[in-house]
Amino acid sequence: MRPLIGITCSRVMGGAWGLYSLGHFMDYTFDEYSRAIQYGGGAPLLIPVAQNQDTLRTILDRLDGLLLSGGPDVNPRFYGEQPLAGLGEIDEELDRMELETVGMAFQEDLPILAICRGIQVLNVSLGGTLYQDIPAQVQESINHTQKADKGINTHSISIEVKTSLYHIFRRKEIWVNGKHHQAIKDLAPGLIVSAKASDGIIEAVEHHKKKFVMGVQWHPEGTLRDDSYSQKLFRAFVQASLHYLKKK
Repeated sequence: MRPLIGITCSRVMGGAWGLYSLGHFMDYTFDEYSRAIQYGGGAPLLIPVAQNQDTLRTILDRLDGLLLSGGPDVNPRFYGEQPLAGLGEIDEELDRMELETVGMAFQEDLPILAICRGIQVLNVSLGGTLYQDIPAQVQESINHTQKADKGINTHSISIEVKTSLYHIFRRKEIWVNGKHHQAIKDLAPGLIVSAKASDGIIEAVEHHKKKFVMGVQWHPEGTLRDDSYSQKLFRAFVQASLHYLKKK
């Protein structure tokens, strides 16, 4: 029995097919997310950006877990700020779809794993804010936008002992592959910090009243093949989704 786990897509203009002039978008997500879900024992299902409440509800009613994937910056209007100079590409339709998806998933107590942009969407959806550009807003920050391959861990994080993340890893410190220039600034109500980088940037959060709602700022799907902690994280998420399925 494999739980069905939805993976949110991002999208790009269809330049490779000569569609720029037509204003057409293409949904996409990197296949590492699907491979990681399959490795953990789940069945991946991609969720396209173009949705309304009815179609989202139809999809979520069939899911046993939700993975919020990486992608562009979150529009700061959704957390009450004006855009700063360091803000990157945004996609407001994607923001609205993912924020609404999180709201529905919370109502159903659906297991959630939020990765990179996903942890930022999770925080904003619950009332938190973001650093729009870490180098410009955080003094003496380490390099979170690494040029290294996504399969290489580049900096360490410290894990809080009394958290679900520590229960999964059984380690106070691990190395991760950070590739982001935004991060959580003001933590949303209901979330607790489960890991930080050496410069104080929040690297992982979880919801203290939910059975499995977890966000990580790094890319465990990119290091799945060789990194035991990435493997443990996806197995734990899929197990939570399987438990949800069995309760239906």
